[in-house]
Amino acid sequence: MNNLWTDLRYAIRVLVKNPGFALAAVLTLALGIGANTAVFTVVNAALLRGLPYRDPERLVHLWETTPRQDFSQHEASYPDFLDWRENQVFEGVAAYAGGSGLTLTGRGAPARLPATLVSSNFFTVLGVEAMRGRAFRPEEDQPSAAPTVMLSYGLWRRLFGADPNIIGQSLTLDDRPYNVIGILPPSFQFAPRGDSELWAAYQPPPEQLTSRGTHGAKVIARLKAGVSFEQAQAEMRAIGRRIEQQYPSHTGTTIILVPLHEQIVGAIKPVLLVLLGSVGFVLLIACANVANLLLARASARRKEVAIRAALGASRWRLMRQMLTESMLLALVGGGVGLLIAQWGVAALVAAIPEFQLNTMPYLRGLSLDRGMLAFTGLLSLLTGIVFGLAPAWQASKLELQAVLKEGGRASGGTTRHRLRDALVVTEIALALVLLVGAGLMMRSVWRLLEVNPGFRTENLLTMRISLPEAKYQEAAKAEIFYRRLDSRLGALPGVKGVGMVNVVPLQGGFTTAFYAAGQPAPPRGQETDGNLRYVSSGYFQAMGVPLIKGRYFTDQDNQSAPAALIVNQTLARRLFPNQDAVGQQLVFVDRPTIQIVGVVGDEKVNGLDAKITPVVYFPFLQGANLQGPNTTASLVVQAASDPTRLAAAIQREGRALESDLSIFAVSTMEQLITNAPSTFRRRYPAFLISIFAAVALALASVGIYGLLSYSIGQRTHEIGVRMALGAQRRDIFKLVVGQGLMLTLIGVVIGLITAFILTRLMSSLLYDVSATDPATFAIVSSLLIVVALLACWIPARRATQVDPLVALRTE
Repeated sequence: MNNLWTDLRYAIRVLVKNPGFALAAVLTLALGIGANTAVFTVVNAALLRGLPYRDPERLVHLWETTPRQDFSQHEASYPDFLDWRENQVFEGVAAYAGGSGLTLTGRGAPARLPATLVSSNFFTVLGVEAMRGRAFRPEEDQPSAAPTVMLSYGLWRRLFGADPNIIGQSLTLDDRPYNVIGILPPSFQFAPRGDSELWAAYQPPPEQLTSRGTHGAKVIARLKAGVSFEQAQAEMRAIGRRIEQQYPSHTGTTIILVPLHEQIVGAIKPVLLVLLGSVGFVLLIACANVANLLLARASARRKEVAIRAALGASRWRLMRQMLTESMLLALVGGGVGLLIAQWGVAALVAAIPEFQLNTMPYLRGLSLDRGMLAFTGLLSLLTGIVFGLAPAWQASKLELQAVLKEGGRASGGTTRHRLRDALVVTEIALALVLLVGAGLMMRSVWRLLEVNPGFRTENLLTMRISLPEAKYQEAAKAEIFYRRLDSRLGALPGVKGVGMVNVVPLQGGFTTAFYAAGQPAPPRGQETDGNLRYVSSGYFQAMGVPLIKGRYFTDQDNQSAPAALIVNQTLARRLFPNQDAVGQQLVFVDRPTIQIVGVVGDEKVNGLDAKITPVVYFPFLQGANLQGPNTTASLVVQAASDPTRLAAAIQREGRALESDLSIFAVSTMEQLITNAPSTFRRRYPAFLISIFAAVALALASVGIYGLLSYSIGQRTHEIGVRMALGAQRRDIFKLVVGQGLMLTLIGVVIGLITAFILTRLMSSLLYDVSATDPATFAIVSSLLIVVALLACWIPARRATQVDPLVALRTE
């Protein structure tokens, strides 16, 4: 212990006497360690930490799959959910469904609160108990039961001041009284519905109790103790076959199980793993840089080390002293890295759009905890050993007589020069891999944003509106409101067009099954599936969706008019390849046969990276005839200039018509595209990897510069001799640049081979770009070579200024 304390004190004195070296090493390590800690904190919260439920490994998510061409996986119908409950492998099967929320009135201004509808056993299946009050009882999810609701802990504190007496009180939600029965604990999170603040009993309307064509129930289940995932999968497939035999509409339908944790993190997992690998490369480059610094210092300290060895210090004793210095640097770097990590975690989470955080609520308020502090400490110690071991080994490997005879001149030795060269080559190779990854991601984002979505993106404002259901149970009353709202918004200055739709593009939505009238009916379950949209008469004009044939909807396409239908070009080509689709009819599985009156251009309704699917458009005002009163819609408003300036006026006009109107999710179309899931899962890692790649490029450039600068210092005598024998300045310049260029080219070749292998792991994150895209590899390699040449230029220029007389005299 005394020896360790002696080594530590000596290491501190050495570093204090060399503040420039210590500062450079500490900052380099702090950057690498801090970035790794920040990314690992997010990865740990998202991927490694268990879900906050009882025995979370026994929780699964259930889905239906169909053989249909465009929509293979979907939610269950309510009757299917009831059938799935009859099994031998689950402790419980629960359903949940999320709409646009519930509007709270009677407590100040109307507030639209995110809500989730859950079956009565939902919290029992999760293993979550109420913090106050109770959870739902079995009878409370029946259609005849009085509505009940549980509050999230955050809502309870924010709106109700943590009043314990709220239990048993009644809240007016969508003009219906809901009895508050419980408060959920503050730790409760359910990632698929991470923004929910209200949890109401799931009471499906009468038509959903018997309809197997209405898919809206998401289903989770808890495996019985001792039952394997494979056993449960086999049981549910058997249940699926029984349902298929009983109901021809389910022909080809199967039930699949997905672990709940995988369901939650599956989409973000490859993103985070790529980020973790990228930031790991940054740390390796930082270690190589600091190792080169230590090797340079070891050369300057050869005389000191030789004297210590001559006085009896063993090789292990010398290595221990060197490792103590490197680990001290690493620990100080780790301490500074904690500050960088704290800021980095906040920045990583802040870069995630709000709606994405709703599916990852465990990231809200994320900060460094004790586990991450321990991780940083361990990483720092490991880093100190990694970058300190090779220099310590080389520094302790001495020939005493040769070193002591050298006098004041230090000689690096061939082995040491090779090690420094190898470290620089490693830095360049790792930097190239990161640059290639960043280049591929940036090209993917660029290609994605270049995709024609099929609609206008500039000067469009979107928002969701919701009418209180109790007031607008009559479809005619809702129709009057929408007509008046359309008229008033259209008269606002700066408004060029107004449209209404049930779901805006890029957000997916409901689907429906159909086939062409007059053609042979396909087997049940093999009909064509299409996205379902209800649109107002001005929607296509406001969105800039072109009319191909027929006509747009008009105000006359209301509840009293014959049913009409517009289809997109993809559907028309698929079902009527050699005919005019206008005038044809579609036979719907769960709706009446309807005539097509128009064909419009293709919109990207499921995401910019998704293929075009068939879409059927119904008149917005006829929606009540097909699905009941329509009290929730999305507004799209085309503005003459900046659309955000119209937001306040639009909200004012809406609430002038209905004081309890809920208006939320206000956004421009450009913001929707930027933050859409398909864009986010590429834009987010592209941005971060680009930062890591830039840091790696800078560190590699510093490594080349440092190596050549050190090399010139060691070769001053040689350069003087060359110049005394007639070498020109350009010859010296070429000599130095050639040395740096050779190392760069070797690093580039190794990096290209490594990148060719590793970039295949990120194929799922790329769009319209090959993981081995030749253009990206060539551009990135050229960029790295140019930067390396710039890093070589300063040392090379300094070498040409060596005075041969001075150089020879100093020897």
